[in-house]
Amino acid sequence: MSVARQKQFFGISVIVCFVLLFIAAFADLQISNTFINYNSVFGTIFQSFGEFPQYLIFVVSGQIAVAYALKVQETTLFKGLLAFGGLALSGWQLKQYLNEVESYLLSVQSNSDHHKAIGLANSDGATTALSVGKAYGIWIIIFIILTLALQYWFNRLKLVRIKQLLVIAIFASLTVWFSLQVNLGLKEIWGRVRPYELNKSQSNYTNWLTINGVNGHMSFPSGHTQAATLLIVLSWFFQGKAQKTWWVIGIVYGALMGIARVIIGAHFMGDVVASFFITATIIYIFRILYYQYVVKGQTLGE
Repeated sequence: MSVARQKQFFGISVIVCFVLLFIAAFADLQISNTFINYNSVFGTIFQSFGEFPQYLIFVVSGQIAVAYALKVQETTLFKGLLAFGGLALSGWQLKQYLNEVESYLLSVQSNSDHHKAIGLANSDGATTALSVGKAYGIWIIIFIILTLALQYWFNRLKLVRIKQLLVIAIFASLTVWFSLQVNLGLKEIWGRVRPYELNKSQSNYTNWLTINGVNGHMSFPSGHTQAATLLIVLSWFFQGKAQKTWWVIGIVYGALMGIARVIIGAHFMGDVVASFFITATIIYIFRILYYQYVVKGQTLGE
């Protein structure tokens, strides 16, 4: 998709987000009370599995580094360090994702066993876990399968394409890391109470414009929505029609995650809209930087 087209869509997104944030400033609580359903299967599935894009970008980026190390003509030391680093990044991020899924699924099971709403879960910290043997066994099996599949795919590409993907992987990883840090920082500073943390009278509710300071509450902005919106970044690794398709899928997926977070009572509408807007802005900035300093730079160099 052309840069001009991306600018157009980003402009439209800004307008839509500002309208929704304006509405949320006055109606967040009413919207939340209307749509919350802690037994929502839709909300529970997105809560348990939905953050995969954030980790997937790192996993793919690490595997690209491995593929480059296997193809490039460099010293053994360089190739070895690059391959090891790529595998470490890929494996560690996969393990982090599996830890998260494990925690949520065990919470669902526990809720079901105790006849509680299945979607009730602590979004700010894990409280249950599988045995070390089971957890690492599942991780190793999935990691081996992913590595073999991705390396088979990358091995079919020419070195020039792998080089392009490596640069994209660097920008994609920076985008994910930066958006994550911004999201976590804002969560702590804002200190907004989540819908499921409201007291019976809901007197501890604050609108999204209120900065409460560090108090342990982390509703604003939504971390799940941030992670889901990063699926847009996956489109960078594709070309032509496939790139546009994944770009659209990323936007739709981010929006669906936002809806799911409101339904399951983990966030207010203002939390998810702000998260989508902030993450989309960061993605847009890094994509423009890539075009300015890599794509145009290569063209000028030719």
